[in-house]
Amino acid sequence: MRCPDCNKFVSFDEQEPEVESIEINEDGGVAASVRIVNACADCGTELKEATLDMEWEPPDGTLKDHIGKDHELSVGENGCERTSRSGYLKKGVFVSAFGRYAKTFYGAEVEFSITCSCGKLEAVEGSMADDVQASGMDELA
Repeated sequence: MRCPDCNKFVSFDEQEPEVESIEINEDGGVAASVRIVNACADCGTELKEATLDMEWEPPDGTLKDHIGKDHELSVGENGCERTSRSGYLKKGVFVSAFGRYAKTFYGAEVEFSITCSCGKLEAVEGSMADDVQASGMDELA
């Protein structure tokens, strides 16, 4: 891709993901929205972006005693990391590879913990991840 600011064909610099929102649903599930950006490696201009909407469902019975009245669940982000993978499908299985016919996917993984206002719940920790094919990202320039 050509950068409009430095007018060169450039490689991408994968910026740190931005967690736009993370919230807990009334059934104890967690929903997050994460923005990932690929910028120009030379000048830092944002060139491509994608917003990943992720959902996590608690294991059966984990939060059942804490959902409802007199309990207020809250979720906190423990960290967010950028992910990437490259490869292709071979007989329905993803094979890591680079080069010809390989597809690149960019994504993010969010780690979080759920606590309850009653204080009787040990923090329930979880993580969720999503990615998007590089060609599916929105161009900013």
